[in-house]
Amino acid sequence: MGRISQYKQVSYPFPTPDNHTGTAGKRDGGTKKTKMSLFNRLYTSFATLSTGLFLLAGGFFGMARPAWSQDHLLFCNNPEKIRISGVYADTLLKAGEKYTVFYHYKNVTGVSGNFVVALHGAVAKPLRFTARQGFANPQNDPPLAGRQAMARFLSSVDKSFVGKQGAGRFTHRVGDRNVVSGVLSVQCDQPTRLRLYFRHDKWTVPGARVIAVATPRREVEIALSTASDRKSFRIGQPEAGMNRRLDGTYGMLYAFKIAAPQGRRVRVSFSPRGGKGGLVGSVNGDLRQSNIVPAAQWRVFFEQSMGKRGLNLTTAPFGGVFYPVELVFQLI
Repeated sequence: MGRISQYKQVSYPFPTPDNHTGTAGKRDGGTKKTKMSLFNRLYTSFATLSTGLFLLAGGFFGMARPAWSQDHLLFCNNPEKIRISGVYADTLLKAGEKYTVFYHYKNVTGVSGNFVVALHGAVAKPLRFTARQGFANPQNDPPLAGRQAMARFLSSVDKSFVGKQGAGRFTHRVGDRNVVSGVLSVQCDQPTRLRLYFRHDKWTVPGARVIAVATPRREVEIALSTASDRKSFRIGQPEAGMNRRLDGTYGMLYAFKIAAPQGRRVRVSFSPRGGKGGLVGSVNGDLRQSNIVPAAQWRVFFEQSMGKRGLNLTTAPFGGVFYPVELVFQLI
């Protein structure tokens, strides 16, 4: 994953799964419990209950933004290959608005170097921002890099940062023939300059441009019944009025709300229609991801029984594959 520098992460008021004082995390190789005092147990229980009540109130009264909400999508993939050192994207972010930055490049310079996502505030004070990160590991396969970046983004959470000197950077070490792929959602407290560059930021490379997409979230209702037990929908297909340089709606979020008779089983299948492709998504909060499959072939993405909560699928086109992808929702 990318390295993050020039910031201080802001701690949260309540324990998170990684720093919980009661149980050692699985990443440390154990589940051994540590002893806690009665006061600590009561405090932890109260904090957890308070957090739950706060989140519940937010759900009822609209205090929280919807999951993966975004005001703007910035598509950074022009040009698609890194041939020389320099700046590949340069744009300004408005204070208080949430941007999702999608980038996907292949390094063909013949040398290794740092690829940097840089934020620089316009005001002479510390830069405070929240970010949700999805960065792929360095690798040579574009579809696998794109899938990993999107999966990490969809399973990530917003974190708060402070750039004490008014700036922050996310740094990837990229080797020759490596793909640098990432999805970053960011919201800053002041007007901020965003730049993506390889090795240095002395000049902008020819053809570099950022494509902005307004309202980059689509809410889609899928109603299944005995009389209408099959529906289809295509994702990744540019809509009328979008920039002609978009060959797919990479990074755009599609939120499907599926309604069906309670207890019935629902199957969601997909087929890439423009070339090889795949699917990454969250089903009622659980991350799912498919293999990369050839064009025009069909695969089952998931099957699940309809419960009281219904079914919610959130997915987004990722880099390195071809779109559109057709989805079929079906009662079985």
